[in-house]
Amino acid sequence: MMYRSLWGAILAPILFMPIVYVIGRRIGKNVSWVAFIPLAYSVVSFISFMPTVSLAPLGEYFFWLPEIRFGLLLDGLSLPIVLTVAILSAVIVIYSTSYMEHKVHEEYHEENKKAYATYYALYLAYATSMMGVALSTNLFEFYLFFELMIIPSWALINIYGYGEREKIALIYLLWSIVGAVLFVTGALTAYATLHSFEISDLGRLNGHPLSTFIVVTMLLGFFIKMAAFGLHIWLPYAHTEAPTPISALLSPAMIGLAAYATVRLLVPIHGAFQSIHWVVLIWGLVTMVYGGLMVLAQNDIKRLLAYSSMSQMGYLIIGIASNTTLGISGAMLHYISHGLGKAALFLSAGAIMHQSGIRDIRSLGGLAGKMPISAVAFTIGCMNIAGIPPTIGFMSKMLVFMGAINRGLATSPLDLAVTLAALIATVLTIAYTTWTIRRIFFGPTPEHLENVKEAPLTMTVPLIIFSVLSVVVGIYPRVILDPLIQIIQALVQG
Repeated sequence: MMYRSLWGAILAPILFMPIVYVIGRRIGKNVSWVAFIPLAYSVVSFISFMPTVSLAPLGEYFFWLPEIRFGLLLDGLSLPIVLTVAILSAVIVIYSTSYMEHKVHEEYHEENKKAYATYYALYLAYATSMMGVALSTNLFEFYLFFELMIIPSWALINIYGYGEREKIALIYLLWSIVGAVLFVTGALTAYATLHSFEISDLGRLNGHPLSTFIVVTMLLGFFIKMAAFGLHIWLPYAHTEAPTPISALLSPAMIGLAAYATVRLLVPIHGAFQSIHWVVLIWGLVTMVYGGLMVLAQNDIKRLLAYSSMSQMGYLIIGIASNTTLGISGAMLHYISHGLGKAALFLSAGAIMHQSGIRDIRSLGGLAGKMPISAVAFTIGCMNIAGIPPTIGFMSKMLVFMGAINRGLATSPLDLAVTLAALIATVLTIAYTTWTIRRIFFGPTPEHLENVKEAPLTMTVPLIIFSVLSVVVGIYPRVILDPLIQIIQALVQG
């Protein structure tokens, strides 16, 4: 069946780019509300599809070139991912209103309307690219959106970042290109083998001599994007020096899309993925532990959150490596949990920096009474990534470890040992989240923070939205979980 509005939902932001740019050159900072229109349309569109998708997948296809069919697939797996991206993009663009006003005046010392126009135009392109990755049905199409993610995000860091932003943006760009090249190597090998770019045909690679090569090359490309241990060099720099709204999209939305792609593209290649699952499982544990230890060593609030994103990717990798319905479902649910939780954390950190001008945690303290909304949102964000009820993070981590432990009990003592080690290592997450809350929001208030007050509504309302969603979905996750589990079960069982 044809559902034209699927294309409308993901292309609306990028089609608004020239409109936003032209209007932004005239009205300046308030163009953020114009940019919000297509993003809100995307959110409403995807929400409206939820009742139908729970019954049957929706798709829209067209032939771009002979034998190359581009399509969008909305099912129980892609819907929660793309909806998370859309919600994050729409809410964060509101947050950008006050943040970018401060950033532009800090950078240019005047009202630079071109800077606003360029920022929001690039932002819309970035949002479209992420939604396209989530819904693509064709490897060539997936690669186009995957590459498109790199361009606006690089430009946003390069133009609006902090510190050595040009150098850091270049590092980010080069690592991203390496990941894309590895992915396209596997994709072209799959095409040479199958004579098809359709993602739904990848299951036919089972048993083929090249299947392991295809899985490994694609997986390495995805692991760069996920900042898995050893391939994470770009992450602390890019996330730390990017504008806070972009950090809040890079960390919660973009890097986790590689985990989604691993599930959608590689899990159906059962034999090859099974043969390397133990390597993936150990890699997930190392990523989780290393990221957590690095968090404990940070004093820069954004760098701390960057390493915590790396640690959280370890949970997703462990869930996927379990290759069980529960484990993979938990990993995808944790994408949502991490998205909402880390967005709340980055935006709270941005509010603190906006109000105090400080990002060194050693110079902070006692802010709970002065910035209560930011404090509550930061705490709920920490609860989310630490897996504390009633947030959605509790359910996602429980499913990840249920799946991984079941796999270990049924198959290998090594799998079970690694999983138990990961379970014990969750103490690291609880340790660094509670310690960070203590350092920023409690204790004596330094003299230089006596006059600090809560951030403006355009910054605090997004914090409230993400906090409420984290709890509401955590209390009743079935609306997401039931259709998700059905799709994952089909992928795992083939």
